[in-house]
Amino acid sequence: MKDNWATLCWPNYLNEATLSGGSWRTDLPRENLQQPIFDDIAETMGLGAVNTQFDVILPRFRTVALVALAKHNLTVAARWRVRLFRDEMATSEMWDSGWRDVWPSVYSSSELNWEDPNFWSGGLFEEDRQDFTSLAWMFADAPQVCRRVRVEIDNPTNPEGAVRIGRAFIANYWQPTYNASWGIQYGLDIGTEFENADNQDMTEYADAKTPRRTVSFELAHITRDESFAQIHAMLRRQGLHQEILYTESRAPGPQTFAKTFIGRLASVDPLTNPYFANFTNSITLREIL
Repeated sequence: MKDNWATLCWPNYLNEATLSGGSWRTDLPRENLQQPIFDDIAETMGLGAVNTQFDVILPRFRTVALVALAKHNLTVAARWRVRLFRDEMATSEMWDSGWRDVWPSVYSSSELNWEDPNFWSGGLFEEDRQDFTSLAWMFADAPQVCRRVRVEIDNPTNPEGAVRIGRAFIANYWQPTYNASWGIQYGLDIGTEFENADNQDMTEYADAKTPRRTVSFELAHITRDESFAQIHAMLRRQGLHQEILYTESRAPGPQTFAKTFIGRLASVDPLTNPYFANFTNSITLREIL
């Protein structure tokens, strides 16, 4: 996997899987991890290690490169671990991530003061956590063909007394042979609306909305094989409603964290064949919250 390269991850294999493991509330069950509405959360029964885990059993062999957890309540002290197994019974382990921080570095040194305790790490302040979209993601060292995925979470000091997750995401990744053209646009879709008071000053009152990240880019040199096996297939399968995770780097970091999100296609633009054996396509993704 190349870094600083437009990377698209789809489809979400969780939709077809069977879930097991952990201890979850009956009214906020583990199966809510499979719901496309991120507000339909799953919540554990407590913070014990046996409670805060789940297994994903795939109905057939799938190539898995990425696991992600969206809209979670995990604190800056939280860690997580992903293991991939070739068989349904979890006897043949293919890859073990080891324990990793849920929250990566989100600040560059230029944003921090020398006196800040996280000056060298760039880690998140707990009190600032609500200012960031909660998304944990992890790429395997290499894609693995497997039948079972195990996710373990370690956050025993979470003040909310439980782990909450809005969506889990398991997929392969695709990178085009030739990177996106220069001119990638990273934007924010802010739906804040204003209402004016009926007075002389027409005082404005804001109905604030959470900004959604967007990314728009042009793939100007798509090979003939990629055009229909990847791009056209993605547009057909994902449509305007299915999730796609966008990133540009395997390793989490301040810029990567800002550029990585789960979104949907804002439009489905046609493939263009401007000359022999070359196709182009424009892609715009809008974040799901």
